[in-house]
Amino acid sequence: MRHCRTLVLLILMLAFSAPAFAQQNGRWEPMGESDGVAISRMQVEGSSVFAFRGEIVADVHIGKLLTVFADGNQRRHWVDRYDEHGTLERGELSERYWIRFGLPFPIKDRDYVLQTEGRLDQANQVFVASIESVDDARRPENDCCVRAMTYSTYYRFEALEGERTRMIVEVHTDPKGLLPDWLVNRIQRDWPSKTLGGLIRQAKKGDQPLYGPVADWHRP
Repeated sequence: MRHCRTLVLLILMLAFSAPAFAQQNGRWEPMGESDGVAISRMQVEGSSVFAFRGEIVADVHIGKLLTVFADGNQRRHWVDRYDEHGTLERGELSERYWIRFGLPFPIKDRDYVLQTEGRLDQANQVFVASIESVDDARRPENDCCVRAMTYSTYYRFEALEGERTRMIVEVHTDPKGLLPDWLVNRIQRDWPSKTLGGLIRQAKKGDQPLYGPVADWHRP
């Protein structure tokens, strides 16, 4: 049970999706708070795995959060069980990359190939990023890992007064392998709080620079 819990919590730490959840017929069901993050879940049509959502207002400049979020070299500092990654393509607000999570024996490592697309809304001082799994011949499945699947992940960062930031993450993902759906659904409840909490802690460390395009978003 301990290894199963570790597996699900760790392989899902890279959650980066379009606001597809808003288009589903289901509704978000509140599940309380975890470490200050409001947690909810939603049944997605055709899937036995719930989508999960987390929301928190953090006392951190949005520019520092986005610096951490966008910097692949910082993933090792806030993504638990990070093992390695490789960038396949990078644009100004996009990235395609492979990432591997190292898991305790005898559980096999998991990996993903992910496509992230970001969008800046200067008028409303909001940044959103959508992430989903993709196939890429440069990173085929291999014996190192079980290829997991992120169906859709959605991040939203909104600049508020007083250098505070509203953060939202929504995720619908499947670790694959032999884990039963009921166990995945039970454990993934904690994923949003761990993910957002990790971003906040890393953004507060050291002297993180402000992501240039949003550096003045908190100003009146």
